[in-house]
Amino acid sequence: MRRSWEQKGKVIEAYRERIERSNLVVFFDFTYVDAQAITKLRADIKEAEGEMVVGKNTLFYRAFMDTVIRDHREVLTGPTAFVFAYGDPVKVAKVIFDFSKEIDKDKPLSKIKGAYMQGRFLKPVEVQALAELPPKEVLISKLMGAIQGPIYALVMALKSAPQKLVLTLKAIEEKKS
Repeated sequence: MRRSWEQKGKVIEAYRERIERSNLVVFFDFTYVDAQAITKLRADIKEAEGEMVVGKNTLFYRAFMDTVIRDHREVLTGPTAFVFAYGDPVKVAKVIFDFSKEIDKDKPLSKIKGAYMQGRFLKPVEVQALAELPPKEVLISKLMGAIQGPIYALVMALKSAPQKLVLTLKAIEEKKS
């Protein structure tokens, strides 16, 4: 086997490892985006527990060969950056979508080619929907509020019955005296 094939095999395996480790992979078109903006985007993605990788599309296609992406070869054409989310996928999707809005306010989805999440291919509109979700902490607090709401109402109802009785007895006492 030729040395270059061995090296390409190692690169493909590294890509596969990243794919398996990530919660979300966004395919991003970085055409006509200057280097300074890309550097800022990389830093923002890293802060959101992600990583941006630029490589050969054919090697990424081979890494995605066992996934649903093999049916969506069109996302792997032209200059493509692969954004891996290792933590909360919503944070990374939000960073990418906000960056796309900065670049093109009229058509922010023009730079997002699609995404891969939990064995599914996501269209750019679905990436936008993911980016517009509230943060995980807000969703958890809303869930806790929804769980606590009925319990709080029950406690207040149980508390009000003796309180009404006491107030009624006090009113009767005042009326008699």
